[in-house]
Amino acid sequence: MSTDLIVAFAIFIASVAVVIGLGLFVLTMVLRVQARHRKRLARVGRKRMSGRLDLDDARLMLRQKKQTNALVTLTEAFARVLPLLDTARLRANFRRAGLEWSVATFVFVSLGVAAVLSVLGVVLGRPPFLAVPGSLVSGMFLVDRFVKFKGGRRSNRFMKQLPDAIDTIIRGIRSGLPVIECVGTVGQEYDDPVGGHFRAISERVMLGEPLDGALWRVARVIDKPEMDFFAIAIAIQTETGGSLSDALGNLADLLRARERMKLKIKAISSEAKASALIIGALPFLMLGLLMMMSPDYVMPLFTDPRGHMMLGAGFTSISVGAFVMWRMTQFEI
Repeated sequence: MSTDLIVAFAIFIASVAVVIGLGLFVLTMVLRVQARHRKRLARVGRKRMSGRLDLDDARLMLRQKKQTNALVTLTEAFARVLPLLDTARLRANFRRAGLEWSVATFVFVSLGVAAVLSVLGVVLGRPPFLAVPGSLVSGMFLVDRFVKFKGGRRSNRFMKQLPDAIDTIIRGIRSGLPVIECVGTVGQEYDDPVGGHFRAISERVMLGEPLDGALWRVARVIDKPEMDFFAIAIAIQTETGGSLSDALGNLADLLRARERMKLKIKAISSEAKASALIIGALPFLMLGLLMMMSPDYVMPLFTDPRGHMMLGAGFTSISVGAFVMWRMTQFEI
């Protein structure tokens, strides 16, 4: 191997390391901001500002400490370097997605995906000492994205059902029923995920937990501001009194208005998304056409180490551009 090729390969490895480091840094900052936001909502909603401690959360923390094993301890140690492996975050994502997973399950599934990616990397000609570490990180990232995607879909289904569930609660309150009976009615009449969460709220209240505490427990699982609004409305009415049906009616109207705004934004940004899809697909279509028309012209990209570096640089550039265009079409409401 010539000196120029060694230098080019070293520069490529260094650039990949810098890109991965920047990505991990950005991911760490985003996770920290989200964690601070959730903690702030928890303090306000569950009144930890006054110094009161949630006994159920304390018991749960003690129980989790007793259930920790060597694998969980090792995962928490790696989480200091890679926030993706934070066990509290993983458990929250599992609950949100409705998966009966543990940290060990996540690790084993990630190792399985990493093994498949490593075999593919070795088959494509990558050295094993480079294929295995990258496959481990990619496997954990892909499994984490799958869990978050599944949790996001479940939360979105919940939010689509929530305005109708609030209307059912309003009709029950106006007919003279207690709030908890109205919540139980929603749990019986609606399908999951709204039905399951409201049944859990009703069961917890029947076992002695305060209604606002049960609502905030579900709000932390759903992790949507709309559910936080619902929990706050119930908590404020429980403390200060007032017309709960009017407050919930305004909340239902607000949720429907937010949903209409989301649909409008989706329609407006559809052109930009279609353009991004077409632009992102063009390099792959051209590569396929060139392989069909002139395979000898394209094959050095897959057989020569310099071609591997060019493919990696091109794929990285396309990925960064696609991510930037995707972020440009995302709006906070």
